[in-house]
Amino acid sequence: MKSSVQILGCSTGDTTPSVVIQYDTKHPQRYLFNCGEGTQRLCTQHKVKITKLKNVFLTRIHWECMGGLPGMLLTLADVGLADIKIHGGDNLTHALTATRYFLLRTTMSVTTHEFPVDGSSFQDENMTVKAIPFWPETLKRSFAQEEILVPTKREHNETLLDHKKKILSLMFNTTKRGSEHVRESANEKKQSSDGASSGMRSDQSSIFKDASPLSKRMKYEDAVTETHALLESNNESSNYIKKPDKPANERRELYSRRLPKSKPNPISIAYICKGPDYKGKFNPKSAKELGLKPGPLYAQLASGQSVTAPDGTIVHPHQVLGPSRPGAITVIVDVPSVDYIQSLVDAQEFRPYQSGDENFQPRVVIHMVGNGVLEDERYQSWMRSFGNETEHLITGEKYNAQRIMFNSAALSQLKLSKIDSNHFRVPFYSNRPLKPLSDISNLPSKTREAEPKLIYQTEPVAQLDTSQIVSGFDPNQALPTDDALWKEYLKTVEEVKNEIQSTKLDPVHFPGNDVIVTTLGTGSALPSKYRNVSGTLITIPSCGTIILDAGEGTLGSMIRHFGPLGSPGRDGRMSLEECLRGIKCIFISHLHADHHFGVVRILDVWNRLQHGTDAMIYVAAPGRFMKWLDEYSDVQDIGLSRIRFIDNRNLLRRNLSLKSTDSTIQDLLNSLKLQRMESVEVIHCAAAYGVSIEHTQGWKIVYSGDTRPCEDLIFAGKNATLLIHEATFENDLVEDALEKRHSTTEEAVKRYPKVPIFTDDHGTVGISFDLMEVTIGDLYKLPKYVRALKILYADECEEAKETD
Repeated sequence: MKSSVQILGCSTGDTTPSVVIQYDTKHPQRYLFNCGEGTQRLCTQHKVKITKLKNVFLTRIHWECMGGLPGMLLTLADVGLADIKIHGGDNLTHALTATRYFLLRTTMSVTTHEFPVDGSSFQDENMTVKAIPFWPETLKRSFAQEEILVPTKREHNETLLDHKKKILSLMFNTTKRGSEHVRESANEKKQSSDGASSGMRSDQSSIFKDASPLSKRMKYEDAVTETHALLESNNESSNYIKKPDKPANERRELYSRRLPKSKPNPISIAYICKGPDYKGKFNPKSAKELGLKPGPLYAQLASGQSVTAPDGTIVHPHQVLGPSRPGAITVIVDVPSVDYIQSLVDAQEFRPYQSGDENFQPRVVIHMVGNGVLEDERYQSWMRSFGNETEHLITGEKYNAQRIMFNSAALSQLKLSKIDSNHFRVPFYSNRPLKPLSDISNLPSKTREAEPKLIYQTEPVAQLDTSQIVSGFDPNQALPTDDALWKEYLKTVEEVKNEIQSTKLDPVHFPGNDVIVTTLGTGSALPSKYRNVSGTLITIPSCGTIILDAGEGTLGSMIRHFGPLGSPGRDGRMSLEECLRGIKCIFISHLHADHHFGVVRILDVWNRLQHGTDAMIYVAAPGRFMKWLDEYSDVQDIGLSRIRFIDNRNLLRRNLSLKSTDSTIQDLLNSLKLQRMESVEVIHCAAAYGVSIEHTQGWKIVYSGDTRPCEDLIFAGKNATLLIHEATFENDLVEDALEKRHSTTEEAVKRYPKVPIFTDDHGTVGISFDLMEVTIGDLYKLPKYVRALKILYADECEEAKETD
């Protein structure tokens, strides 16, 4: 049997620590420990297969550890996984059921195992996992105990837990959807058939966002269609009808109620993972000497059974088997801060593994640590107690190099930077840790930095495998300098630059010329190697920033664009901290997961940066988004009291007059010096909106979200300075576009996962890429880049045509 431990993600900003334990047995399985934002994209980029995944273990119920789990579950269901179990501490089920407005799969069963209510260990044919809870020293032990261990409270909590597990069973189960399918109304079908591209004015500038290949991916977006149909049947914005069905009725009854209140529990869980014991090797010579002949008796002895020799003698397994040995032991521990150290080192459960007995000595200990933990003498002593042969792998913000994790996107950005390095900045990276482990004394001799795709083979031979480690990004060696197409591209770039210089426009003619548009994610539905899911920043100098959708990984993209927290702005421009502090509004177009699962992480960091201030943040979204934030805040403090929520319905033109006295809307407008912010119902799913933003300086930005061509959006986009529009499907997939309520490339602009198939006639249309930054004053340049882009991505365009 082969088994190994693989480092998947590290503390690199756009990824968080995660580990995969793999068993290549008769029934191969993968076990994932933590699933933060970016985990799924990381697996795609580096071809890590997780289709054999059956169990996920979370060290903490915190978005840092589980932010990528909802999207991962949807994808696993769509590739045919039948069931999966999620293990973690208190509030695990609460956190998952809070996502019920966005997640629905009737092809996969998802169950939870909360330690220690559901038992303090897990065991299957490959591995035994023991959970060891520990907590911050600032909290008394009674806090960690009272919710779980006090009998009356335990019984009460178990009842609430059963209720939440019931809801989870309705979100994920293996029953067929059957009559639960929903359909469009005749009204929406009519709207879907109305072409709208002719409504774009020739003097409008436009940025069109890209998407990933669809087929399976579009199922990801269907996750909430039925749920919205059930919950919004009486909502004026609903275009769906439902058919009666028992599970549907149960969902409608249970989903609408708020989850029973809980409260954040900062407990962390360490995992001791032990593989199966190895029986000694069968010795045929000893068996023969005991009077046995080769055959079934040999097999019975090898399997641990006693047998009777021909002379009547009983032969026991230990007489013919070599010495047995215990299975390999792996320890995974998450210590967010020095506050947790004392509780960890006091945990008696670790004592057998620190006794010096080689049978209990861990092969490897993986440390997920916060700043300052490794320098603490208590922690260093605890590490050394495992013995000299234990390997220690360290992942932490200061101790990991901030290396590029999504190499394909970074290389694309590097090539684009030759056009204009101001618009296409090479992502921030560092191939050296802020604090190398060699600078820390008293660590065990076998201590090294955990690196993505580093493998520790635990069976049959214990050894490190560094062959798959992700190499550091080097812009000086990444470019195809001898390639003929590359040389042609560089020549065209110079021609384009000269053309732009000769036609340079005076920025004073552009209202809001210094407004900055940063496209952080330009994909759709699923993150890909080249593009992350939706996320756009609108930065208004001296006013603040608006985020238009924030899919999973949006903060990670911000870190790559601006640099990490605590660092000055790159090239003398805005720093990440300045950008985050300046966020005034987050607009969520609709409740598909790829448009909003990055919001929690942004709110969490924003809230910490605003500590001690009276700053508020406005969140404009469909109504149920606030219910999700409210319920999730029961398990993690994300600054709920600082959020001023605006239902997108209240921003509709027909409702704005009725809400003219709404102080929240007026305060939002005042905070950003806006003249008007108006939502637009679009044709995609229930409660889907675009938005029109008009500033007192005279500029106007319209954002579509996901939609079919839409008359209301055309009306809202009239005289817009900038239109940001999606385009998910190629022209020959118009039926898919109609079914999934997206726009085709002809209706918006042609695009593919890496690059659109370009045409020569783009007028005032520009193509956006991840991490592109452009001011309104520079929008006129974007269409001129197309000629160079056609050469740069010629191979991809041809490949796309061939696969049509």
